[in-house]
Formats: sequence, structure tokens, C-alpha cells
Amino acid sequence: MTKNNTAQQNIPNGWQSTFVDDICYVMKGQGLSKKDIDPSGKNKCVLYGELFTTYDEVIEDVKSRTNSNAGIPSVNGDILIPGSTTTVARDLAIASALNENAVLLGGDINILRKKADSYDPNFLAYYLTHYKKNEIGKLGQGTTIVHLYGSNIKNLEIVIPKSKKEQKKIAEILGAVDEDIAKTQGVIEATEKLKRGLMQQLFTRGIGHTKFKETKIGQIPKEWDVVSIRNSSIKLIDGDRGTNYPKQEDFSPEGFCLFLSAKNVSKNGFIFDEASFISQEKDRALRKGKLERGDIILTSRGTVGNVAYYDEKISFDNIRINSGMLIVRHGDQFDPVFLYRYFSSPQMEAKYSSMGSGSAQPQLPVGSLEQVEIPLIPISEQREIANIISAVNEKILINKKLKEKLTLLKKGLMQDLLSGRVRVKN
Repeated sequence: MTKNNTAQQNIPNGWQSTFVDDICYVMKGQGLSKKDIDPSGKNKCVLYGELFTTYDEVIEDVKSRTNSNAGIPSVNGDILIPGSTTTVARDLAIASALNENAVLLGGDINILRKKADSYDPNFLAYYLTHYKKNEIGKLGQGTTIVHLYGSNIKNLEIVIPKSKKEQKKIAEILGAVDEDIAKTQGVIEATEKLKRGLMQQLFTRGIGHTKFKETKIGQIPKEWDVVSIRNSSIKLIDGDRGTNYPKQEDFSPEGFCLFLSAKNVSKNGFIFDEASFISQEKDRALRKGKLERGDIILTSRGTVGNVAYYDEKISFDNIRINSGMLIVRHGDQFDPVFLYRYFSSPQMEAKYSSMGSGSAQPQLPVGSLEQVEIPLIPISEQREIANIISAVNEKILINKKLKEKLTLLKKGLMQDLLSGRVRVKN
């Protein structure tokens, strides 16, 4: 790959065109393997793109090592780019600035190190990840494992501000948004952990109980009972698998009845990014498997145990399940929201895992699911439990939406700031 300036006519005022090789040494990490990870060690290291830290897993003191391939010690401002990936080439474009000295850099990493103090490493890392993503991706070689060689990175043309202060300001703005995204993700993870703990507690101890009894499902409040799904008001309903089951030519992007696919039911509920529909005529020809408001959908083949809830918030009035799903209809013994939360609980997740049969195409047998015993709780307490879990879940959803907004904000800022379309004051 030869150097060839292509952006001269598009350079913003006060910016310049250069090449990676003009401002960076391009190096490759060395050695290191997971067997070298030592919790008593003193040095951080980057191994297979992952940073092992002194408070978790670290590599032994570099001074005590005799192996010359003990990793290259980092210099503050090094930029790291993956050297290979088993997924798609564009993952190779992920660049990050390592603002720390003496971290040991293992193999399978391309290192960009400053030749001169002419750029801000955080700016250049953002620039390479965003503006050169496709170009770097195309430099990858291989199929099953895609490799990126430093010799190809050297000749990447970059357009950056001449002012290091402007670079630094751009990086600070993007870094602040990244920090907000990371904090929001931290809140999401902490709240999800709280939710799981609450579900475990509420589905076994309830609210305000002081007396408990031993049962087949463990210790529960004395006021509760235990019932198998088969002997409860719950109905498990299959989809129609007969001769009228839709064929590929029966589906269209729009239509009378949404026909669910595995892509529509996730661990976090419904996703309608992709949707297939059948006609009213085809819908009428099918006997069972049509949803009613308040129904719970449980995936029972392939990806087993994903759960969604069909309430008034879902805009589609006509929905059918496919042959790899079950409808869980609550009946008069259960509040539908409570049952939805219970079928999403750690207790039920463990049941799905233990009952799933088949390795290539796991299946959840209806007969086995019907034998599962669950707590039968007074409806009023079911609703209290459901309200508590729903409140925590609402906090998770709010923060997920905030994270989406911040991610979109960052994308727009990168597009504007890293192109010079919008300028910042030095």
C-alpha cells in the first residue's frame, strides 16, 4: 500500500493531511499467555485486547521474568488496535489510547507510539475508530480469523487539526460523553443485579411474612401454597403446526397479523426491528396460537426461555406465535404481570436450563414444563410483588433509553467534530 494524499481539497482550515507513519511508530505486542496471569503480580497487562489490572488479575513482576518475550511495556499515549478478530473485519478498527506507562502489551495487538508530540492520543484513537473504521476493516486479511498487520496501518492517511489544543478539546468532549455512557451502563448493571436479588427474595419470602414452611420448592410463607402448572389455572398453548402453517411465500413486510419469529422475543421482551405478517385469510385458517392481551410468550425451541408480555403497550392487535413458542395464559389464580415476572425469574431460568433437551436445537418439552411447581400466592400480594419489580424494571428501561440517547449524541458529535465540520474553541 503506497501513500497517496486524497483529501487535500477537503481539509478544513487549520487542519492538515498526514499519514500514520509520519507521526507514529507502528509496533506489535509480544508474547504473554494466560498462564502468566498471577493475582500476586505487580504489573498490569493487555492480553488478547483485555486489560488485566492489579486489583484483579495481573502478570508477575516483569523484573523477575527471564523470558525476553514478556510483553512490550507501554508508554503513556500508546494507541492499541486489535491485530486479529474471529468475527468481522470492522472490529479491527477499534482503537483505544492507553494513558499509562509500563503496562505489558501482549501479542496480537498493533501499537501506535508517538514519534513526536504533534497529536493528542485520545483524539487520534477516536478519529481512527470513527473516521477510518471501514478503511481499517478492509485492510484485514483472512476469513475465519481476520488479521490486521501493522505494515498496512502505516500508510493510512489522516486529517487532523494542526493545533494540539483543538485535538485535546475534541477528545475531552467525546470523553465526557463516553464517561456518561459508562456511568449509565454501571447504573443499568447495578439495577439489574438488584432486580435479580429482589426477584429471588420476593418469590420465596414474599412481603412482610414472619412464619415459613418447608415445601417441594423450598421454604415459603405459611400463607402460600404450591401448585403444579398443570393443576393450576395456567394454560400452555402451542402454535398451530398443521397443514395451514404459513410457508415462506405467505409472509410479507405488512399485513393483518404479526407472525412472531425468534428475533421478536428476547430476554428483555419484544423486539420489532424486523417483522413478518400474514393475511387475514391466512390468520383465519389457523386454529390456535393467537395472542390475547395479558398473554406471556415463552420461546421453547432453539433459544429456550426468552419471555415477553403482550399488554396494551404493544401496538399490534393481531399476533400469532410460531412453532418454536408457547403462550402462557394466566387464568384466574394469577395476576398476569406477576406471572410474567415469575416466568422471567432466576428460579424459572434454572428450570428452563435443566429441562431443555437436544444440543443442536434445544427444546423445552411442554409435558415437563407442566410438571413444574410454582408458588400460589394471594392475588393482592402477587400485585404488590409485581409492582415492586416493575418499578425497578422501569428504572432499568429509563437508563437504557438514556444510554441510547447518549450513544446517538456521541455518534453525531464524532461525525461533526472529527471532520472539522463543527469547530471548537482552543
